Amino acid sequence: MAEDRARRVFEVSGVGRLMVTRRAGREVREALEEALAGLPKGGVLYVDTRGVEMMDYSFADEALGILVSRVAAGEHGDRKVVLVEEDRDLLENVEASLRQRGLAMIRVPEPGGEPSVIGGIKDHLLETLQVIHSAGSITTAELAKRLGLNHTACNNRATNLFRLGLVGRRPGHSGRQYVYERIA
Repeated sequence: MAEDRARRVFEVSGVGRLMVTRRAGREVREALEEALAGLPKGGVLYVDTRGVEMMDYSFADEALGILVSRVAAGEHGDRKVVLVEEDRDLLENVEASLRQRGLAMIRVPEPGGEPSVIGGIKDHLLETLQVIHSAGSITTAELAKRLGLNHTACNNRATNLFRLGLVGRRPGHSGRQYVYERIA
């Protein structure tokens, strides 16, 4: 289950309170990638930006936009990244970077808080993500039933969400279908 996932919190404010320039973004991204690599398979890295006073677009794109694109490309296996932030002003540049790249990520106001999505995600994928989040953990067959879709269409949606790094996935008990789970 999602609750069994290894989790680690990386506090960006520990690096500094003013997050500006691509150079600073690259340094933070490298530290985030190192922390992500240290997690076991299926682990979740919470990137906590609370306490950061300013984050410009260059930093957001270099640190988080590139990191999320690498997670979505599978460079970090099935490890996932979740943003911890509640300040709408700070989220604007992160969201702009993700939308520019055609990506999205899960955001929580605090670890254990109610998840939402920032970035760009198509409506049909958002609908599927919401069902997975409300269920916590769900098979593709049950997901298809709840969405009123055929199994193939449902599996395609859930697979896209998994590849984007927005949900976790594990083999089901029968081994013939996957179980999709929320990551935050």
